[in-house]
Amino acid sequence: MFNTMNVYEALTILVTLGSLLVGAVDYLRSGGPLTELGRQGSLWMDRMDDHAIDQRPSEDELDAPIPRRPLRGRAA
Repeated sequence: MFNTMNVYEALTILVTLGSLLVGAVDYLRSGGPLTELGRQGSLWMDRMDDHAIDQRPSEDELDAPIPRRPLRGRAA
């Protein structure tokens, strides 16, 4: 197989296979990213009823006003 290839092609294939091997070994040793899924933080689709009352955001609190910006394209 390697007899009919030039050096650049053979080196590209070897580097690609080597990086795949290193990535697979690292993935298998760490347990994969799926093992960490859902173990930290909260999800955007969490229900407010699932949280304690003191951890819920206040429904009566007003948002900060939107800061005014100068209009673009007009000479000041």
